[in-house]
Amino acid sequence: MKNFMRLFVIIALLALSTTAFAQIRPGAWNIGPLFGVGTFEGNQDLDNAPVVGIRGGYDFTKNWGVEATVNWIPTRYNYDANRQFGIDKGDSHTNVYNYRIEGIYNFALTSIPQLVPFLAVGVGGQTIDYCGTHPGEKDRTRFAPDWGGGLKYFLTENLAIRGDLRHVIAIGSAYNDLEATLGMAFYFGGKKEAPAPPPEPEKEIFDKKVRLNIEFDFDKSDIRPRYHDELKKVGDFMNKYPDVNMAIEGHTDSIGTEEYNQRLSERRVQSVKNYIVEKFNIDGKRIKATGYGESRPIADNSTEEGRQRNRRVEAVSIK
Repeated sequence: MKNFMRLFVIIALLALSTTAFAQIRPGAWNIGPLFGVGTFEGNQDLDNAPVVGIRGGYDFTKNWGVEATVNWIPTRYNYDANRQFGIDKGDSHTNVYNYRIEGIYNFALTSIPQLVPFLAVGVGGQTIDYCGTHPGEKDRTRFAPDWGGGLKYFLTENLAIRGDLRHVIAIGSAYNDLEATLGMAFYFGGKKEAPAPPPEPEKEIFDKKVRLNIEFDFDKSDIRPRYHDELKKVGDFMNKYPDVNMAIEGHTDSIGTEEYNQRLSERRVQSVKNYIVEKFNIDGKRIKATGYGESRPIADNSTEEGRQRNRRVEAVSIK
């Protein structure tokens, strides 16, 4: 027992020097030793004694798992009636074996992901072997459900230390026993979480539709000088975002025939495209120029003010 405890401490200290990882992995198996103290209800006439055992389990999800445990408690039978058989307490060695299968529910702590509290409920048995030293007692096996909980702390992604407390109810005379143990769990298999992707660099938010506010004189396609600043915004925008193309849309008022206004809108939009390409060194293939004639008014063509607003060019960003 002392050697086992030394080994446990050495492994734990070595593991503590590593980075702590979280946590329960779905589909992972685990196995590990345990040791601690077992206590018995008084009328069982068994001394409290060390517990040594092994535990193995499987995690279905991050929360739900199952574990099987077998442990051995080398205790002594201390019933006073031993004297009638001439048995000294020093000769009353007794072995207690506990074996069980438990359902496990693990809690996920977002603030300390490597620390995993859990609850356990199980069924199993308890066998008491009097080792032939007690003529008045027969070896016996009882049905023994249990419940309890504990804590797991992940030292690495494949190694955890844990503390467990179990209430074992030996059915028959309904004896109540307790087990307090420390242990280790070595994990293998399972699905490791993919590392979180690096955050995308923040993208500057921009309007997908950029209104140039370019208006034209009646029956003209020449760009007024006062709109050069508006066009510079479009040129700078396209140079800043080389993966973004532009659609340039040209429009007219309703004076004149539809055919004439269609050609006029095409001249206006081509004039704007040529200006952007030449002044800001933009690849012409990135600009789609389309004239819509008088078909898309934004104001009333029955007024001079409305007709002026309709003699316009707009730009829309496209991928």
